[in-house]
Amino acid sequence: MSRFRKLSLIRQIIFLILLMLLILLTSFVISDMIAKRIVERKVTESVSKIFLQVEEKMVSFNSDIEGIFDFLFYSPTIQNYLGTEDDLERILGNREVVSMFANAVSLKKNIRGIQLFDKDGNIIASIGSGSVRSVPSPIQSIEYSGLLTTPLSDHRDSKRSFYAISTPIYQLDQNRLVRGYKGIGRFFMDATNFSPILKSAKITPNSQVLLIDAMNNIIAAEGPLPPGQTMFYVKQWENKKDYIIQTITLPRSEWKLISLIPRNELLEDMDTVKRFNIVTYSIMFFILCIFLFIFFSRILKPIKELMDFMKSFSKKGGESRFNVVYHNEIGVLGSKLNSMLDDIDMLSKQVQSTQARMYEMELAKKQMEISAFRNQINPHFLYNTLESIRAVALIYDVEEIADISASMSNMFRYAVKGSNFVTVREEIEHVNEYSKIIEFRFRGRFQIEIDTDERLMSERMLKMLLQPIVENAVFHGLERKIGKGKVHIRVCRMDEGQIGITIQDDGHGMDEVRYSDLMSKLHRYADSGAFLDKDTAKGIGLLNIYRRMKLFYGDGADMKIWSRLHEGTTVCITFPMIVPHIEEAGGEAYVPSIDRGR
Repeated sequence: MSRFRKLSLIRQIIFLILLMLLILLTSFVISDMIAKRIVERKVTESVSKIFLQVEEKMVSFNSDIEGIFDFLFYSPTIQNYLGTEDDLERILGNREVVSMFANAVSLKKNIRGIQLFDKDGNIIASIGSGSVRSVPSPIQSIEYSGLLTTPLSDHRDSKRSFYAISTPIYQLDQNRLVRGYKGIGRFFMDATNFSPILKSAKITPNSQVLLIDAMNNIIAAEGPLPPGQTMFYVKQWENKKDYIIQTITLPRSEWKLISLIPRNELLEDMDTVKRFNIVTYSIMFFILCIFLFIFFSRILKPIKELMDFMKSFSKKGGESRFNVVYHNEIGVLGSKLNSMLDDIDMLSKQVQSTQARMYEMELAKKQMEISAFRNQINPHFLYNTLESIRAVALIYDVEEIADISASMSNMFRYAVKGSNFVTVREEIEHVNEYSKIIEFRFRGRFQIEIDTDERLMSERMLKMLLQPIVENAVFHGLERKIGKGKVHIRVCRMDEGQIGITIQDDGHGMDEVRYSDLMSKLHRYADSGAFLDKDTAKGIGLLNIYRRMKLFYGDGADMKIWSRLHEGTTVCITFPMIVPHIEEAGGEAYVPSIDRGR
């Protein structure tokens, strides 16, 4: 890699282009191989599904034939005909038997003939095409023959293929129980009717679908076959790569269904795509050569001249400028470089003074923010008035008014304390004063519980954090709730020297829309560091507290809010136990203006 970085830019470009062409060629070859395999796999899966459908059709056909077997050969007429030994009775019953055979032939057009043999294998009744010779007897189950020669009784079918289905016939009693072997029934079947079924299994025009018997004789076939071919051996195709071969063995008959698909015909469209890719590859190579020429003459050469100027600028001094010759992006870059050098000369004299001014402005901005918080209201006259009300209430012996006035007076006296930081104990006492007022106002409907770690009571924290959050919980959560409600405050020590305070209410809570809006405002004002404007004045209580915490504690403070409609809201604030060294502005302490909203 280090040697590559030391090469010139033109050599790097040529190397990367050659590498890109090699990758394209490799990907083309690999993608072509993968595409062929995918096509073959998909075709194989399709043929397998088609073969299963063909198998179902043939199994259904054989089931129908077996049903005709049972209906015909176990009818009382056939049973009586096989049971008699009298030649005269057989001659008289032959007409009725042949009539039943004719009815059975009409049920399936594939049936070309029906033969009935006695238990010794001698033919005793027949109709239609078929061999008139005796057959080996007995047989134990239904047997399917292979390909048969042209039936002797019907030379009109010399161009057709035939096979036979034989079944044993037993004597049955009234309870359908087997009492003895009676003979053999045989259907002489036309195999050419398999052609529509095999035709549905063809994939390509020149593909072949064959049905062969256990001796590899072709019973039926679809597709071009060599002239005069009457035998087919699967093994002669197994080692050939020109065909995709699939074989399935049919149940009962043990026949085989074989599909032969020529690969060149299957992948013919792929060859078209390959030729198109080759043409595309050649065109891309030609375009890349043109690109190299343009890149060298119109980009690389002007850039080299620009680099030479930049190297010589430090020696020539600040008055030299780049000679703009090219009227393209490089020329624009040279013009902008000249303008930048002019601006640098002008701005270099102002940098230090501007930085000093910006630093002073930032300090002034922070000081103004803190001053604005501390001097927002001045409630001296309020708690003096409340003290007067309390005195009058005591004179007239109205203790409730006196207690409320005392609580209000303590709250306002706490608010005008000069320091921005108080102890945790003082902040908790301030919340207790507020809880007395709430208890009087709502007649004990709401309860404020406080759970504090006594070890933290002497720690210092930012003033006026808890009471505004509790007020929000009462106003937005508990007042909207039907019945009693509770606000639980928990103060505990967190990891890494932090104090955590959780304010949880079981009130109305917020829906998802209002909660999302609150959280977006919380993040926006935390990130921007700006005060709230008139357009967002509604619901700024928690946002105001969050901004105050960030101003005094910085990144060491955090606020998290969880809320669910009809379940309540939880506010968790964390801040360091060590009070930050902040220069406090003169004048009275800041008291936040808490709008009755989250």
